[in-house]
Amino acid sequence: MGQTDPTPQKIAQNRVTAARPQPSVKLLFLLIETKGRHIAAMLIISSLERAIDAFDRHKPTRAISLLSEEEEVPVFPGMTDASHMRLYVEQESCAAAISAAAKARAHDLVEFAKNWDGQGNLLIHCKRGVARSTAAALIVLCVMEPDTPEEILLAKIRRAAPHADPCPLFVNYADDILGRNGRMIDAVEDLGPPITVISAPPATIQLAA
Repeated sequence: MGQTDPTPQKIAQNRVTAARPQPSVKLLFLLIETKGRHIAAMLIISSLERAIDAFDRHKPTRAISLLSEEEEVPVFPGMTDASHMRLYVEQESCAAAISAAAKARAHDLVEFAKNWDGQGNLLIHCKRGVARSTAAALIVLCVMEPDTPEEILLAKIRRAAPHADPCPLFVNYADDILGRNGRMIDAVEDLGPPITVISAPPATIQLAA
């Protein structure tokens, strides 16, 4: 029996199939590479009032709470004590005590950041989300991105959080601990005035991949 000639409909269908773009080998390798690529973590800066909302939205695996002893530290479901650093701002009564306490907090924060492998998001909050939390964010960024100039890291924070007004004393001690030779505090002092907020909205900052 002779071979039947293809119908016009079959010819048209074959043309459509042939014209349909097929994935190239290069594209397939790109998709595989992207699927396995590490996605950079985020820093989330928040006020105490909005810390739980920020946690629910961004699902951080670690957190830093900077609060006074009178303020209630939020509970983040599923987060272990080892992953949740609590730094209390005590009511120091003299300049020497204030300085010693700030230095101790800066040391503890630097060690916490050094022990972070950059996996998962990190939430940092204080009462208003303006001074202590943004100072802590700068310190963490300096630990995680040691080769990036301090003013660039601080500019990244200010773009995400126009209200950022990092606590100079906190930054100054971290600068000394990290051996930044005054560049961290210089960046803070050169920063322009922030916008005014009572309770800052959450801000997110992408770490370098």
